[in-house]
Amino acid sequence: MMRKFLSALIIVLSFAGLACAMSVEDIASISVKADGSDFKYWNEDSKSFQALKAYVEDVTNPESPNFIPVEDRICVSDMDGTIYGELAPIYMEWYLFFHRVFDDDTYTPNPRVFAFAQEALKAAKAGNISTAIDAGEDSAQSYAFDGMTVEEFDAYAENFINNTPLDGLSNCKFSEAYYLPMVEVIKYLQANGFSFYVVTAADRQLMRVALRGAIPSISPANVIGTDSLPLARRQGFTDGLYFEFKQDDVVVRGPYLVTNNKMNKVSSIYKEIGKRPVMGLGNSGSDSSMLNYAIFNPKYKGFAMGVCADDETRDYGNAKKAQGYKSTCEKFGWVPISMRDDWKTIYGDGVEKTEQKFRQ
Repeated sequence: MMRKFLSALIIVLSFAGLACAMSVEDIASISVKADGSDFKYWNEDSKSFQALKAYVEDVTNPESPNFIPVEDRICVSDMDGTIYGELAPIYMEWYLFFHRVFDDDTYTPNPRVFAFAQEALKAAKAGNISTAIDAGEDSAQSYAFDGMTVEEFDAYAENFINNTPLDGLSNCKFSEAYYLPMVEVIKYLQANGFSFYVVTAADRQLMRVALRGAIPSISPANVIGTDSLPLARRQGFTDGLYFEFKQDDVVVRGPYLVTNNKMNKVSSIYKEIGKRPVMGLGNSGSDSSMLNYAIFNPKYKGFAMGVCADDETRDYGNAKKAQGYKSTCEKFGWVPISMRDDWKTIYGDGVEKTEQKFRQ
């Protein structure tokens, strides 16, 4: 009954707009000089913008007592809701999961995965996703792509995000749904010698695919996320300590999940980077540990910013929730960013809110 639901949605949305406001290639070409003189998408009188520039100018000045050597300039950032849209109306990862289960004629989900997908779709359409369903989606998606080679998954994900329009926003596909002001922040930091890491609870491989088109300056090695543990196809249940990879072996996605969220983000930063960050970017309580890990750096002057989703005109913000998150930012000393007040645009001037077909 629900099969082809998303396909029908995509067809409807494909006719909602004729051109995207900013292509993936245009997003990839965004640049900001090291002196920050050519930002285009920020209101320069905003306190968050001024705080960002003041921090970077301070810690990159060799004469400043707060100077940070290039090798220690590390920024960690969440993905969804921080540098990429998450409110139209659910995460990209969820759309991919629903597409796989309900619309992919080459795939037959096992009954447990299909039953969970039905439950999750119902909750998502109602806007009432419980903690259990949210956690279950990670596991269900790992099973939905279990056995697919990593190359096959990359191609599958790339095809989906490049050809699927966003629900609730006109003229924009998943591959283009980046917050343009935050892309500028990434390029500004990189121009000033910062290593920029994406640290997300979303599927790491999917995020790598998404980022390599729009922000290729972020290396795949700089993406940390939730993993479906890769295995050799012949490996089966053999522990990696006792299995030998050979010439004809291929690496496939496995069903075993390593979740990267909340305090786990701090653990994975230490494990994969090996250094404590000096800067953190986030948008929710799930990022609190990571942002505090950066701002309370005992060796260097730390800095953190929290994106408050308060724009109800250009995006699906919630002013009440955003005010609550702003209070959290102020509590810990993070600089709050107002999407409504601090940004000249979010996705580009040609992108507007539309009726959300998903929830009908």
